[in-house]
Amino acid sequence: MNLVQSLINARAAGIVPVIAEIKRLIPKLAEENNLPRDGRDAGLLAKSYEKGGAAGISLVTERRFFGGDPERDIPAVLQATSLPLLIKDFIFDQEGAGYYAGLLGRLGNDLRSRVTLLLIAHQLKEKLPAVLEQVQNDGMEALVETRGTKDLYYLQGLGGKITLVGFNNKDIDDLEKGENALRLTTKTAGAYRQVAGNALLVSQSAHKTPGDALFSLKNGADAVLVGTAFMLSPKPAETVASFVGAYASREEESS
Repeated sequence: MNLVQSLINARAAGIVPVIAEIKRLIPKLAEENNLPRDGRDAGLLAKSYEKGGAAGISLVTERRFFGGDPERDIPAVLQATSLPLLIKDFIFDQEGAGYYAGLLGRLGNDLRSRVTLLLIAHQLKEKLPAVLEQVQNDGMEALVETRGTKDLYYLQGLGGKITLVGFNNKDIDDLEKGENALRLTTKTAGAYRQVAGNALLVSQSAHKTPGDALFSLKNGADAVLVGTAFMLSPKPAETVASFVGAYASREEESS
């Protein structure tokens, strides 16, 4: 199953569609608190996230700043869980996307249908249409990430081709070291609908609590991506479950 369908299924089941992230280094915490590289088995973490009810796994494979290890962690996650996988790296051209297509091909071409590749709109700029087409021709999906409505310019003319568009609540150019702030609004979400059509809108980063996830969904997101809250949790499966079940918890509190 691909990520789009898994997120749609979660919504239909009345639970919060959560993409749960694995990242080896959290730059902000590594810099401020000397938090070391996380060496846990990526497959075991992915299984914990699946147990908690996540709709998909996000894996940060960027090496320099986030300590990623794609050759080791991608196979581990895909073998440990049946969930779809979002691969996050800084991809600047077709060669960068081709690297992941090749890696997945060596593991088995049938795995590509479970994989979504992150494409950051303002980093690719005019190369975005060609790289998007290549990713899809290689049998994968793409999540096109933006910094906000100012980046919708890069999506012009691609509305019918994009299935997932991301709204990053933090500044990826600063390695997401800034303050946690949920910036998605209903007006912003409306602007995305006009440009990205039926693409699912994913609110990324800055979700510390289940209430934060509900805030993003209330303001127009179709799904949320959560990383640090799960990576720092001593019981990741339970923490994921608290986000996934946030609708039900809110109803119980109000009754």
